[in-house]
Amino acid sequence: MQDAPIDVHQYDDIRPYTDIELRDAIGRLIEEPLLVKMMKWVYPGLSKAEIIRMFKSISTVREFQEEIGAPAMKVITQMTTSGLSFSNVDYIDKNKGYLFISNHRDIILDSALLNVSLMERGFNTTEIAIGDNLLKAPMVRDIVRSNRNFIVNRDVNTKEVYYYSLRLSNYIRHTISERNTSIWIAQREGRSKDGDDKTSTGLLKMFAMSSSKPLEDALDDLNIVPMSVSYEYDPCDILKTHELLHVRYFGKYEKKSGEDFHSMLTGITGHKGRVHIAVGHELSNTLDQMRLITNKNEKIRMLGEAIDEEMYRIYKLWPTNYIAYDMLHGTREYRDHYSNIQRIAFANYIRGHVIKLALGRKKTGLPSENLNANAREILLQMYANPVTNRMVVEKKEMLQEK
Repeated sequence: MQDAPIDVHQYDDIRPYTDIELRDAIGRLIEEPLLVKMMKWVYPGLSKAEIIRMFKSISTVREFQEEIGAPAMKVITQMTTSGLSFSNVDYIDKNKGYLFISNHRDIILDSALLNVSLMERGFNTTEIAIGDNLLKAPMVRDIVRSNRNFIVNRDVNTKEVYYYSLRLSNYIRHTISERNTSIWIAQREGRSKDGDDKTSTGLLKMFAMSSSKPLEDALDDLNIVPMSVSYEYDPCDILKTHELLHVRYFGKYEKKSGEDFHSMLTGITGHKGRVHIAVGHELSNTLDQMRLITNKNEKIRMLGEAIDEEMYRIYKLWPTNYIAYDMLHGTREYRDHYSNIQRIAFANYIRGHVIKLALGRKKTGLPSENLNANAREILLQMYANPVTNRMVVEKKEMLQEK
C-alpha cells in the first residue's frame, strides 16, 4: 500500500513470540530481579535458583503457557478468589477459531482466567489483545508476548490510525480464518470503570476492514462470540473510583507514570470474591437481520447492541450487585438475592472505601465538597450497573413477547 507508514500484512512487531524468540525473551526475563519477586509471591516455597531453572527449562510458547502461565494463574485464583466458575462451554466448538468480544474489568485477569478455564476443559487457548500503553516495562512486554498476547498500538497519530487499524484487522482475520486460532479482545479501549459495559462501534468497523466481502459476511467469517467476566468484588474499585472522582470534579484524569502497572498488580493480588466467566451464543441471527438494513452505521449499531445485550444476559450477578442497586436507589427490590448479613458486610465495605478516599484527598488533590456522597455514589453505581443493564434487556424481551 503506497505511502503507508507500515506494511499492513507484516505482523512481526505485534504478534506473540515464536518458540525461537521465546528463548531470547526468557534470557532477558531471568535477569530481571522483579520477575523472581513476582514468582516468589506465587510460589513462596521456591528459591531464586529453582525459579530460574524453571524458566530455563521452557523451550516453547505452549510449554510457557502450560508450565508457567496457567499454573501461576491457578495459584493466584486459589489465593485471591473464593472460586472460579465457567458456563456455556457447550456453546463453542473445540475445532473452531472464535473472536471473543469481552467486557473488561481487569487489565490481565479477564483474558487470563478465560484461557485457564479453556485449558482445563481441553480447548486451545486464545491469543489476547493488549494495548501497548501497558507495555512500557520491557519485562511486562516479554511476559505477555511469551503468553500469546498480541499488541494493539494505541499511541498512533491521526494520519496513521487507518493503517494500524487495518494491520490489526488483517492480523485478527488471519489468526481466526487461516490459523483457526481464537482471539480475545475487549469490547472497547480501556477497562470499564463504572461497570456499564458498552461495545465500541469503531472496534466493530475495524474488524470488517480486512475483508472486501459485504459487511455481514466479513463479520460472520470471524465467528463473533460475546463473553462476560464478573467479579464479586473488584480489587481495583477504589482506584477506579479515585479516577472517576477526578473526572467528575475536574473533567479529566491524568494518569501518573507506573499507574497502569500498579493497577495490574492490584488486580492480580487483590481479593475478588467469586469470579464467573460465561460465553454467549454466536450472532448469526443478528447478522442475518443486518442484511435487511441499508445504512452501514445502523448495521454496526444493531450489532453493537446485540453484543451488549448478550453480555448482559449471561453476566453473573452476585449479591454485591443486587445490594448495590438497592442501596443506590433506596429500595429493597432485590432483597431475595442477598441476606441481611451480606448487606451489612457490603455496606461496611463501601463505607471503608469512602473513608479511605476521604482521608487521602489532600494527597490526591480532591476537594472536600460532597466527596463522601460522590464517592459512595460512584462505588455503588459500579456494582449496580450490571443489574440495571440486565433489567433493560429483560424489559425489552418482555415487550417483544407481547
